[in-house]
Amino acid sequence: MGRRVLITGSEGHLGKALRAAFEAQGDVVVGLDLPKTGAEIETDLDHKIGFTPSFQKFDVVVCNAKCRTWETHYSLAERATSCIVNIGSIYGVLGNDPKLYEGTEVPPTPAWYAASKGAMVATTRWQATNYAPVRSNCICPGGIFRGHSDNFNKRYAAKVPLGRMATEDDIVGPVLFLCSNAARYITGQVLMVDGGYSAW
Repeated sequence: MGRRVLITGSEGHLGKALRAAFEAQGDVVVGLDLPKTGAEIETDLDHKIGFTPSFQKFDVVVCNAKCRTWETHYSLAERATSCIVNIGSIYGVLGNDPKLYEGTEVPPTPAWYAASKGAMVATTRWQATNYAPVRSNCICPGGIFRGHSDNFNKRYAAKVPLGRMATEDDIVGPVLFLCSNAARYITGQVLMVDGGYSAW
C-alpha cells in the first residue's frame, strides 16, 4: 500500500486532478469537500479521521481548500516522510491588476481572497517551524484556464512570460515533487507556479 493522502477541496478541478495523480502512483487517498457548511466539513473530517482506522494518521495532507488539518496536527504522522502542501495563489503574494479584468467576464479578485491566500503563506512557514520533522510548503498557482473567453485568456497570457494560462497538470507536478523524497530537505517554502507572472 502507498502513502495515505488527505486532499481537501477534492471535488474541484484541481482537487480531482491531484487525487488522480496520487492514486496513479499507488497512494491511498481520502478526499474531502465542502458542499454545505464549514461546521459540517469539520464534523466530516473528525468522522473520517477518527472512525476510519486505516486513516487515523496521514502521510500527506494537501490543503486545497479551507479545513482544520493545520490546526489538528493529530491527522499527520509525525515523521520526516510526512508533509503538508498548502495551495495558495499568486494573489496571496502579489497585488492584483484591476485592469486585467476590465471588460471581461471575470470578476476582480476580492480582498478576502487575497487575505486568505496570504494567510496560507504565513501558515505554511508557521507549520514548517512548529511541525518539524513534518515538512510544509506552499504552491502559489497563477491563473488556471477553465474555459475563459478569448478576450480574458489573451489579456492574461500577455502578462505571462511563458505566454499562457496554467492547466491543472502544471500544478499537479510541483505538488507531487514537494510530497516526494526528492524534496526531503525543503520546508517552509513558497513556490510560485505562475509561468513567470511574478517575475516581471
